Amino acid sequence: MDIDFKNIKKYELDLSRGIAKSDGPEDHQRLLEAMAFMRESQNQSQKQPHISEGPGRASPFPSTKSLTLLELLDKYFLLKKVKPATILAHKNTVKEFEAFFKLKCHISEIQVGDITRFQEYLASKGNVPRTIDGKIGYIKALLNFAIKQGYLLNQKNPAENMSLMTKRQKLSDGYLIFETEEIKQIFTSDYYKEQKQSDPDYYYVLLLGLVTGCRISEITTLTKSQFQISEHRNNFIVIRDSKTSAGKREIPLPSHFFDDDFKKYFDSKEDFIFRYVSREGKGSGNAVGKKFARHLAELKINRGKLVFHSLRKFLNDYFMKNEIPYEPRCQFFGHEIESVNVATYSNKFGVDKLAEIIIQQQLKLLRMTKLIPESEMFKKLPQAD
Repeated sequence: MDIDFKNIKKYELDLSRGIAKSDGPEDHQRLLEAMAFMRESQNQSQKQPHISEGPGRASPFPSTKSLTLLELLDKYFLLKKVKPATILAHKNTVKEFEAFFKLKCHISEIQVGDITRFQEYLASKGNVPRTIDGKIGYIKALLNFAIKQGYLLNQKNPAENMSLMTKRQKLSDGYLIFETEEIKQIFTSDYYKEQKQSDPDYYYVLLLGLVTGCRISEITTLTKSQFQISEHRNNFIVIRDSKTSAGKREIPLPSHFFDDDFKKYFDSKEDFIFRYVSREGKGSGNAVGKKFARHLAELKINRGKLVFHSLRKFLNDYFMKNEIPYEPRCQFFGHEIESVNVATYSNKFGVDKLAEIIIQQQLKLLRMTKLIPESEMFKKLPQAD
């Protein structure tokens, strides 16, 4: 197309200075059309997603149309049954995440690069890989919840597959298992024997940890009603509250546990057996855990990560080495059984059958630690009331 550039009709439009000039009615009409077009373009641009200037931000989703991470956390707690310690851990992680980026984190804007930078930040503050994985795990759980509930659409979870440690590394880097000689040292020590008079709560929590393998929180929250007797006169503890269905279980106890001293201690209680109170974010076992650490230090047992939970690991290992079969062990400790054949096509052991399988090994352990004399092994003590 040939254009004569010397014969072009022009209008002048400068919105920044408020100038609009036209030459004749035709140019005036074109000027009005241009202004209308520009207004429409401006309106369209205002409807486009807002891209914030935070690190790694290039989300196709407008931040005003997604929840912040803290708002998501409130919804998570509303719909999920979460223990106080877990609530505190989630809150602290979310606050730390937002403090690092110095802005409110809209969940639609979080990207893989943000997770990586947060990991690097945590590492620079001295967090070990296990701790970092735990905190990223909280973020991942929240974003999975957002995707499931429809708060986050058309996006993959940026925290997925971001663990620093493999499953094998987590197992090898976890709490250690007490050795038999260490167990003997702990329970035959003068320090432990003195606790029976000076701090019976601590004494009996540790004793229950040894023979039941219960978690510290399961023991310190025990009530009198959880101590029961079966129709065949076997003593057992009922664990009613657990994070899994397998964790709700009945744990046999040898009658030798209920000697006169324990019965006197037990009868002096109103409801809760132990005096430990739950602290926000710490549970009810925090004081026991700290005293147990001092107990180990007193005995100069300082081999790696040995904690109260190591008693649970020891008992499971002890049962395995003494040929307690896999299925009753899982039921005793409240572990899920992933085998379809076992989990789906078989019933649980009754508490009396479980007692028949377990109690002799519990008695061997009590004899080994001199908590009952050998002469008491076959003496039938009165049953708990």
